[in-house]
Amino acid sequence: MTAKERAEADILRRSGRLEEAEALLAAAPVTPKNLDALAEVQFERREFARCDKTLSQLIALAPLEARLDTFRQLAKVRWTTGGSEAASEVMRQALKLHPGDTDFVAAYADTLPFDEAVAVLTHHLTEIGDEPSRTAYTLLRLTLLRAPHVRANQGLPHYGTSWPDTYRWPDAGALGVIEKTIKAELARGSTRVTALLDLAYIALAEGDWETVEKYLTQVRNGEKRTPADFTAFGAAFHEGLAAMTEADIFCGLVPVQRLAATAPPTGPVIYIASDERYFAAFTVPFLRQLDRAKFSLAVHIHLLDGTETDWAAARELVGALSNLRITLTAEASGVRAGGNDYARTYYHSVRYVRFYAELKRSQIPMWILDCDVTLQGDPRPLFESLARYDLALRSAPCHFEPNLKMSATCVGVSPTPRGMEFVRRLAASVIHWKDRGTWNWGIDQIGMLSAYAYMSTVGREPNTLFLDDTAMNNAVGDTAPLRFMSGIRKHIES
Repeated sequence: MTAKERAEADILRRSGRLEEAEALLAAAPVTPKNLDALAEVQFERREFARCDKTLSQLIALAPLEARLDTFRQLAKVRWTTGGSEAASEVMRQALKLHPGDTDFVAAYADTLPFDEAVAVLTHHLTEIGDEPSRTAYTLLRLTLLRAPHVRANQGLPHYGTSWPDTYRWPDAGALGVIEKTIKAELARGSTRVTALLDLAYIALAEGDWETVEKYLTQVRNGEKRTPADFTAFGAAFHEGLAAMTEADIFCGLVPVQRLAATAPPTGPVIYIASDERYFAAFTVPFLRQLDRAKFSLAVHIHLLDGTETDWAAARELVGALSNLRITLTAEASGVRAGGNDYARTYYHSVRYVRFYAELKRSQIPMWILDCDVTLQGDPRPLFESLARYDLALRSAPCHFEPNLKMSATCVGVSPTPRGMEFVRRLAASVIHWKDRGTWNWGIDQIGMLSAYAYMSTVGREPNTLFLDDTAMNNAVGDTAPLRFMSGIRKHIES
């Protein structure tokens, strides 16, 4: 396969023409580059059996040269059919090929039960010696493992119950040792970029937002892309967001078309935005669940892409749901021309810009939900409870990185001054990074955390309902009216 043909396959993949890309790559000579590209396409198509075969073949070509990411991908594929033990076996074999490699040790530990993982990492610390970089990374992996257990031993749930509970690290005593080790590494002349990112996240765990930004600034706009290129905190950043006009926020987006609407809603509105494919795969089944339950709810569906034919089909589908009051809007974003990765970034983040616009227009409390949601009970008490708050969201104290501290899966916002300020700052931050061409997956959740941190610092913290397991379940559980099928799980279950 020539470089030109491989580039053609990449263009097909990035534009969403995955079947054509797979056919081209499957017919290509067996080389590491071609197999790697083929496995990526097969994984995107959720062809897990084929992907398993391709990744196994790729590793067999040159086992000692196979990348850690290749083993991780194979472990993820094996998990879909054989569960955690199958995934663990993949990483066990990988570690045999790379004994003592800290990255492989940590990846293997990720697949193990808690006690076994702690034992593996603790033993690895005794093998490292005086190597601050490897020591700091291993200590960080240990505290990530221990955090949920620390909370459980304190009688605290896995979700956040307040703002301080969201950003403070559960295993706080471990961070001082890690910070000292990282600074010792930097004093020796290390230029490891992730060391500065880890210092930023340690400052985040202390609520020191200006120090967070100081470290991010040192990393931002470097030779390689990092989370610092789409993450910012502190007063100066938020003063810039506040200075953005409504025209600044919306001028780079295509117009929204209103395709169907009912009488103006008087109660809380469910807002779901996706491309037309996810609409058909996930939103429609959820709407049919609501309709069968005869919950008289107002729902706003926004299609972030598609053709006139797709929109007509969507209009017909929602028109058949007699128990729901549905508004349907759409935009011809055309973002797939920029590739699948760009399109996914657009869909998951610009939905919050559209949500802000609709909330501002309607002045009615609204809940924005991921489309991969399943109904497990009556959600109306949850939706109606927003009337007493500016904001409702789920937070995750046991995640270390800022892109995972707050969940964009299920968020309620009231059109109060603080509710509107929060969602406007979030929308403005999305456009800020979009306009700079550095946006990436997760900027919606980073924007949420950054907005909340700033508003809390200046004395305008939203009155927030922190969602628990009676409000929503992630991936598993049946204690809430809504369950969200995150990540790869939604493709397996659907």
